[in-house]
Amino acid sequence: MLALGIALILQSATPSGAAAVAQNAAITLVKGFSPSERKSGFTEFEDPCRTDWNYLPGERFGVRLDELDQGSRVDLDALLRSVLSAKGIAKVEGIRQLEAFLGKSQPERYNEGAYKLAVFGTPSSVKPWGFRLEGHHLSLNFTAPMNAFVVTPMFMGSAPFQIPTGAQAGDRPLGDERDLAFALLRSLNAEQKAKAIIGTNVPADIIANPAMSKMQSAMGLVVADMTEDQRTQVSALLRVFADRLRGDFADAEMKRITDAGIAQIHFAWIGAEDETKPHYYRLQGPTTVIEFDCTSGSVDHVHTIWRDTDHDFAADILSTHLQEHEHSHAPAPAPSPAKK
Repeated sequence: MLALGIALILQSATPSGAAAVAQNAAITLVKGFSPSERKSGFTEFEDPCRTDWNYLPGERFGVRLDELDQGSRVDLDALLRSVLSAKGIAKVEGIRQLEAFLGKSQPERYNEGAYKLAVFGTPSSVKPWGFRLEGHHLSLNFTAPMNAFVVTPMFMGSAPFQIPTGAQAGDRPLGDERDLAFALLRSLNAEQKAKAIIGTNVPADIIANPAMSKMQSAMGLVVADMTEDQRTQVSALLRVFADRLRGDFADAEMKRITDAGIAQIHFAWIGAEDETKPHYYRLQGPTTVIEFDCTSGSVDHVHTIWRDTDHDFAADILSTHLQEHEHSHAPAPAPSPAKK
């Protein structure tokens, strides 16, 4: 049964072709590492720091982007483009560009180069591996166990909300995540809105943070109680998060959410019903937790998180594989004594 269990997990995972492209890009990146890059940015898959993710400024394991040589920068770009869509790449670049505006007063703390790349384990289709790109307002975690590919937890934040100057002036890296949610909220009738809005005092930050081990029970308006048009809007909002990924990966994530039951997802809102005041929303279902918070007084500081507490870092796949491995190597039971 254990062998069947892991086979079913892998069948429902990301198509092996897409995972293979990412794997090959990661192999090229690691092979091209200089000795110093490898020392700073590579460790074993079992290293506990692999799951020690964060989105705040500060020290973390990895090689800084501004310390990569030109060849490694090209290889990293290829790896990111193997897993992220053009929209996803634009969000990442926009978030990094915004650090320059935060860094006007503290350039050593906030700057585009202060992000770190970490590779965990040798990229392979036989043994698990993963990589992370992380720094202030960004934590991208990808785990590849046995040809599957897991994309959560994924954190993206933005401050300010809109790029103020330069070639990308006016761009809002997380604009769709907010616009579609407000459109959904405003489509609700009074009865639906009474269920969806669960409070007026916004949380200080996301709830599904790195310290969270178990998410609170789902609250708000369940999708099953929405109209067909509203359900379409929920799917579109979920798709905004999935479409940070390249096509096959995005489709696989949407299938995972759909197969678990979109009708069971709850939409919860806290705070103001307009963009000029603090607001927060959450989409929570059987496999997915998505949060968006814009809770600072200036409403110019946004955090988003996409998590799956069972599937994050491929915990479920790896656990099943470990049980299968232990089962296959368990000693044979002693023969029963002969009946007299």
